Amino acid sequence: MATTQVLSKARHILLKRIPALTTPADIRRMLTRYNVQGVADVAIIYENFMPTKQAIITLALPNFLRDNLRELTNATLSGVVFTSEEVDYSESGPPPTELGTGPHAGVDNIGNNVVLSSFPSGTSPTNIKTITDKYLLASSFEESVLAIKTAPKNPVSMLIKLRSESEAYRMVRDLHMTNPLERLRWSRDLQARVIH
Repeated sequence: MATTQVLSKARHILLKRIPALTTPADIRRMLTRYNVQGVADVAIIYENFMPTKQAIITLALPNFLRDNLRELTNATLSGVVFTSEEVDYSESGPPPTELGTGPHAGVDNIGNNVVLSSFPSGTSPTNIKTITDKYLLASSFEESVLAIKTAPKNPVSMLIKLRSESEAYRMVRDLHMTNPLERLRWSRDLQARVIH
C-alpha cells in the first residue's frame, strides 16, 4: 500500500547514463519518439557546471508516471541505453540546487548561459570584456558576466548570461574555432560550454 502511495505522488523520472553532451532538446525528441506524455520540464543535472550524465524529467501529473516508465524500458538516446527510475519529492521537496550544481546547474536564463573555464586565480570579469563585447548579453556586463571561484587558489570560471540560446551557441562555436586569448600561455586549455 505504501509503495502505491509513493508512486501515485511521484512526478519525476531520473535518467542515468545519458551521453555527456546530451541537451534537453535531445531528451525531448527521444521522449516524443517513445510516446512519453505530460512532460513539464527536462533538466540536465550538473556538478560544478559539469554534466553528470543524468537528467530529471518533471511530469505535469503523477498519473503519467507508470505508463512513461514502461515506455522508457530499454529506450536509447543517441544509440546509448540509459536507465530510468521514478523519484518522489512529494515529501522532501526537490533536492537543493546551488550555483553550478543540480538541475539546470542552479541558474536561470536556461539554455542561454555559457561557462568559460578555466582562468588563473584572481582573474576578474573585466579581463574578458573584449571577448564578450561582440555578443548580445542578457543585461549589463556587470550583471551578465560572473566569476565563479571555489577556493582562493583554485582556477576561476566565468558564467556568461546571453540574450538567446543561438547567441550562446555562437559564442561557444567562435571560442572553439579561434582563441581570442592565444597570446596568453595559460589560455591554450580555455573551454566553453553551454549550460542547459
